[in-house]
Amino acid sequence: MAEKGLLKEWLTRRRRNRSIELAYKQMKSSVETVVELRRCLTAIMEGNFSEAEKSIGRLFLMEVDVDELRRKVLIELAKEEPSKFREDFAHLVQGLDVMADHVKDSARSLLVLLRGKKIVPKEDWASYLNLVDNVVLCTRALLRAIEELTGKSEEVMRYVVEVDRLENVIDEQYVSIMEML
Repeated sequence: MAEKGLLKEWLTRRRRNRSIELAYKQMKSSVETVVELRRCLTAIMEGNFSEAEKSIGRLFLMEVDVDELRRKVLIELAKEEPSKFREDFAHLVQGLDVMADHVKDSARSLLVLLRGKKIVPKEDWASYLNLVDNVVLCTRALLRAIEELTGKSEEVMRYVVEVDRLENVIDEQYVSIMEML
């Protein structure tokens, strides 16, 4: 009977490690979607519209990858016994998926502007690029916080505070951009 308990514990640990491994891939892919959005904006500002459209295409494919990784993580988590870990982890991967969806929505809006050959003042593009730069910093800080979860809590808190600070900056920038329109 003791062996059965050990086997169950070992399998649970393996599943949890697999879940963490897949979730980490999803996190990195989610961050990369934001970086790709920045590449797209940079191409637009440089007048390289064909490169911007290619970048949007890459971003769409990356978002599909994030979705697929989310599904795989949730399948792995479903094999585990119910636990607070499973619930919290599921919320994390769902949140990363939502973030990638929002980035894809932003890219879709850029595509509409590009294909409609809409004139957007350079200062508006610059403001939007600055906002996206802060989103990149924020997502990287979030990734670092998650990476540090197994380490010192002070490091995690440092990154969490940075994420909160950047979220406030991004919110202010967003409102400012919307007021310009």
